[in-house]
Amino acid sequence: MKGDFTRDTFNSHRHYTRVLAQQGRMQLDADLNEQSAISQHLLQTLAADLIGPHGGPLANCGFKIISDASTLNALTNDLGQPLPPDRLQEIKARLARGDFLIGQGRYYVHGRLAQCDTWTTYSEQLGYPFGEDTAVDNLLGVDNMLIYLDVWERHLAAAERPELLDAALDGLDTSTRSELVWQVKVSRGETPRKCAHYQSLARERLPLLRAAARTPEKLDGKGEIYSEARYRGAENRLYRIEIQRGGTARAAAQSEGGASFSWSRQNGSVLIRVLSHFFDGSATVLELADFGPDGRTALTVGDWVQIVDDGSSLRGSPTPMLQVARVDSDKRTVSLTGFADDTGRDPAMNPALRRWDHVVADHSTGDAGALLVREATDPDDAWIELEDGVSVQFLASTDGKPHDYRTGDYWLIPARTTIGAVLWPEETVDGSWLPMPRPPEGVSHHYAPLAIGSLSANGAWTFTRDCRHQFSPMSSPV
Repeated sequence: MKGDFTRDTFNSHRHYTRVLAQQGRMQLDADLNEQSAISQHLLQTLAADLIGPHGGPLANCGFKIISDASTLNALTNDLGQPLPPDRLQEIKARLARGDFLIGQGRYYVHGRLAQCDTWTTYSEQLGYPFGEDTAVDNLLGVDNMLIYLDVWERHLAAAERPELLDAALDGLDTSTRSELVWQVKVSRGETPRKCAHYQSLARERLPLLRAAARTPEKLDGKGEIYSEARYRGAENRLYRIEIQRGGTARAAAQSEGGASFSWSRQNGSVLIRVLSHFFDGSATVLELADFGPDGRTALTVGDWVQIVDDGSSLRGSPTPMLQVARVDSDKRTVSLTGFADDTGRDPAMNPALRRWDHVVADHSTGDAGALLVREATDPDDAWIELEDGVSVQFLASTDGKPHDYRTGDYWLIPARTTIGAVLWPEETVDGSWLPMPRPPEGVSHHYAPLAIGSLSANGAWTFTRDCRHQFSPMSSPV
């Protein structure tokens, strides 16, 4: 969640049931957000306990996978009306090219309600293709594939959804939103796929990170902490560490590739709406809706930024890191250097510019505008200093198997001026206190199998198994 928050305080292991406001006390965003997280956790846990890992209501079970064009005339929309003739012809044309149809309705995945509001085809999903090997053209002639549902939460700010702004506030933003995203994807492998194979989509283990404002490197010869070995920022911050390029950490023998990350001192919340996008022959130029409400969000020459839109967000793929070369406040334009792809060129995809705060000093610490993940095998090793005394450490695995970093993995680090430290749990190791290794706080993906199918070379699907679970209501009319 890339909002301008103080911190994220929800922890399911504390078993809190409510947040209780007290009279005359200051109210923080974290309190309200924790209450909504408590309620959401309760509802999702209850639904998962009653329904199981996945399932849909018998009367309106969604996400049926259809490829038989002869059944299309019987389809109706959510109002019970037949589909318009032009829409039916579009769907039939897509099915003839090897596409398949996703049925409207509801389905629960680990307690999370996914709703398909209208009949749509696989290739019409925003963000498609989710991988080149699973584009329709590349599936021709492939047997026994698993078609599955991927469900996750996505944060949306006013720069991405202008309708969140109230005109009465003259452009000032208020609350953001969390959207439940569903995506129907295809898994292909060397062995035939089965419904149960969806369980292997989840990672067996997660990468780990430590954070501190007092690192082992800051100890002098007498074992005392240097005075600067503390958080020295002038304001309270919520640092965000986010994986950009996924994969494993770059090995010592490698000169390129490897997982990379970026960081922000405002939780990645500096996001500015893009009005237009063009190339002037030497740089990418963006016309922006504004430059932010204050100096904390202002763009300056040398900043590292990313152009993002709905397509890139829903694909979960990193967009290129670009660097600010020129800012024209009168024209509200910014010129960027670096290789820019096609992200953000379509206004209908809600393009925006996100600013990061990291600095790439040289190729030994960074690559493609982001910082390289360096893993540590010792508590004193490979600490990466961000700024003002705040440092992080990625931990190497203990069994020799490399960690799998995924684009979008993130950690949040609250830093507080009053104590000169970061808020991070600690543990004792060999009699010494060390920051506790923690897995990413998100993004959490949840999966459910939908069908097993094969696609012939001429574009005809054959489905051998419907993997969905359906349930009846617990009560019925008398």
